[in-house]
Amino acid sequence: MKRKRRRRISYRPANQRPMRIIRGALVCVALVALALSAQVIARSLKTAKVNRQLAALHTVGGERPDAEVAAPSLPTTIGAGRERHTDDGGVTLARMTFPDGSAIEEEAPYAAAAGSFHTTTGDVLPDMLKLLNANADTVGWLNISGIVHLPVVYRDNEYYLTHDFNGHHNSSGTLFLDQSSPLTAQTQNLLIHGHSMYDGSMFGLLTHYQKLETIHQHPLISFSSLYEKETYVVFAVLCQAPEAFDYYSHPVFASDADFEKYISAVRERSLFDIPVDVNASDALLTLSTCIEDDRLAVLARKVRNGESRDALASALAQAVET
Repeated sequence: MKRKRRRRISYRPANQRPMRIIRGALVCVALVALALSAQVIARSLKTAKVNRQLAALHTVGGERPDAEVAAPSLPTTIGAGRERHTDDGGVTLARMTFPDGSAIEEEAPYAAAAGSFHTTTGDVLPDMLKLLNANADTVGWLNISGIVHLPVVYRDNEYYLTHDFNGHHNSSGTLFLDQSSPLTAQTQNLLIHGHSMYDGSMFGLLTHYQKLETIHQHPLISFSSLYEKETYVVFAVLCQAPEAFDYYSHPVFASDADFEKYISAVRERSLFDIPVDVNASDALLTLSTCIEDDRLAVLARKVRNGESRDALASALAQAVET
């Protein structure tokens, strides 16, 4: 009598298929993460390379400018045909236009401004010539030791969000003046935008101004326009939702009272109480960037003639959190 063979039955865990799906999903997530990381690294390396090239173009530390650098050729245009150059080889920002093509007149719409806050005509500073030759949108150079050391451009509020100084697509962007605050003699408040990049590029390190120690260590900001080297002293730092307070639409002020009202509102919202006085005759500089859904703004006023930088630094050493 033949024995019947027993059929072997293999038992698989009931949850094996779901586990395979989960493992597959995890692998896909890992691959996507690696791809994104590679993109971030590539972008960071590209941005760092551009920044090194720009630093080489910009003469710093009192070095003698390159004698071979010539004044920009005539004519040169900015964006949509915005001529900058005068017939004698000088440059005047008064001949720029707003992004919509309308003319920027020194007397209008800035007639309400009480005085002249910036030099906007004359010979271009030797250490700005190479930058201006490389990009006609150049309006200045911003420097905070250990925080930012980059050129500033002017065009509109969109192009340089996604393009580097050389006009190449780069999500790190470039520091740029707000389109409502072109660098004219009567623009009292210059507003500079920049991305807060995780790799520390652009305004990535500006976020350190949320810490009191940064106020103490970096009280002064250098901004060189095409025509003059300016120094500003920090008097307030804001960090808030963009709709909480409008600090970004005040290139000029209709009256001293309006100016004082604005400064009072800024001080009320500042993260720190900084003992630096601000007058209606002062030129202002505002640096703005994003922190997640909030906006960080570092506000400074121009150092006055004869004012001691050491005394200002000592004053900021007395700043306290509010």
